[in-house]
Amino acid sequence: MWSRRIRRALRPSVALVGLAVLGAAAAADLQEALESITARDIDAHLRFLAADELAGRAPGSPGGEAAAAYIAAQFARSGLEAPGFGYLQRFRVLGSATDADRSSLRMSPRSSDDAAPSLAATIPSQAVLWAGVADSAIDVEGELVFVGYGIDAPEYDWDDFGGIDLTGRLALVLVGDPPAPPDEPDRFDGIALTYYGRWTYKLEEAARRGAAGVLLVHADARAGYPWSVVEASWTGEQYTLPPRLDGAAVAPLQGWVTTEFARALFSAAGMDLGDMTAAAARREFRAVSTGLRARGTVRSTVRELQTSNVIGVLPGADPVGRAEAVVLTTHYDHLGVGPAVDGDSVYNGAYDNASGVALLLEIAEAFGSLDPRPRRSLVFIATAAEEAGLLGAEHYVRNPVVPLRRTLANVNVDGGNLWGETEDVVPLGADRSTLGVVVQERAAQLGMRVSPDRAPERGFFFRSDHFPFARAGVPAIYIEHGLAYRGRPAGWGERQLSTYDARDYHQPSDEYDPSMDLSGAVQQARLMMLVAYDVARDPAPPQWFETSEFKPARDRMMRR
Repeated sequence: MWSRRIRRALRPSVALVGLAVLGAAAAADLQEALESITARDIDAHLRFLAADELAGRAPGSPGGEAAAAYIAAQFARSGLEAPGFGYLQRFRVLGSATDADRSSLRMSPRSSDDAAPSLAATIPSQAVLWAGVADSAIDVEGELVFVGYGIDAPEYDWDDFGGIDLTGRLALVLVGDPPAPPDEPDRFDGIALTYYGRWTYKLEEAARRGAAGVLLVHADARAGYPWSVVEASWTGEQYTLPPRLDGAAVAPLQGWVTTEFARALFSAAGMDLGDMTAAAARREFRAVSTGLRARGTVRSTVRELQTSNVIGVLPGADPVGRAEAVVLTTHYDHLGVGPAVDGDSVYNGAYDNASGVALLLEIAEAFGSLDPRPRRSLVFIATAAEEAGLLGAEHYVRNPVVPLRRTLANVNVDGGNLWGETEDVVPLGADRSTLGVVVQERAAQLGMRVSPDRAPERGFFFRSDHFPFARAGVPAIYIEHGLAYRGRPAGWGERQLSTYDARDYHQPSDEYDPSMDLSGAVQQARLMMLVAYDVARDPAPPQWFETSEFKPARDRMMRR
């Protein structure tokens, strides 16, 4: 059933041109292509990509390069053409590995007097720090300002900053959105996380206001993951793209602090974390000085490396239509080798996201067998450096092989179903564009219903490679598998995924298991193929709904 937001989004009059009825031969060919997607072939790709020999596929590592070469070879075998630069879209990445033993975070309740009592964070159990810029020595000292949720959103009549200049100061910020009160249930989209609630937005907004440092207050519920994930994800090498030509601001010092440390520092300031969090939930809140002086030091080993998006193109059958494209994406990188857990230091990333790559490769091969092909082109991208902040997708959006104004849609997968067939599918972004209608129709043909986002408060729509496309104005959807497993009792799927999130997410235990039931991955891949196929041949391209926050970007793009 459509969620309340989806139903609200569907109210505007959207003219959907019906898909042309396929001829018997074309329908038979499409069915044969769909049936060529098998659990055995998905298993073969998954087994290789998640093997210890690839050492977690970190960007620029030998294992990452081997994965990229494998994907490129599979694209070539499937008949996909290479862009002018070849299958590998190389790009520079700046890597910075924090030396925790030489990094520190200290709060002094008075001036910069070294004799003043201070509060020091234990790294990494209470704070995780990294350099926002590629510099081996970051030293920041300044007033600590609590900026609440760190949001400036005129459409919600919300401004946490009140015009404060953060130059030379450090911002302490809560992740997530302010909670919606009973009398305003749709404020910041209710329980659903908006982009304003993402930690990436917090860093960007504080930097735009001149902050020298930004400290994010972690809480399991608001962040969507436990502190162990923060330690695993941010204590290793961090990656950024080279500075943009537009000179976008970046805070030199960035980091997370635990709720417990935040409570202690507020206490040192004569404040209460609970009281300040409650104050930040009110519209009239404005940034307030804590009276503390923060000193942050980050010592890093900095290097420049190269990594690659892997891109294959299936040109459309129509001489005019082939200038337009549907882009299918998934990321092939993971965390590489990191801190050992139970003696295992290889972060294989089987579910996240060797499984998604396996699906993409099967879809590419199935499309390559089609004759005739859809009228529009299909671009397949296995992105790099997704775990580092969607960097590969961001690089592609800045340097597309098909101009974004002629890119009609992005269909993304991040996590192939490893537990069996489901009765449902969860298309994230279905409430934002007419792509949701396409997914609903095709899912029904495959015997699946559409279920709403399982955890809208965690903001999954903003956490994978489709998001840079959406932010740039390209209608995008993320095909997440369902949780209503066939032959299983109610709640079984939720328990499987909850166990994965708690035990295996960004941990060495996310490994290949030959007992995985990949029949659900076959469902997922076939649905993705059908959605891309429909968009590639439908005369009417997908459109953002008027209620979508990404429609203005598309409108601006099309006016150029």
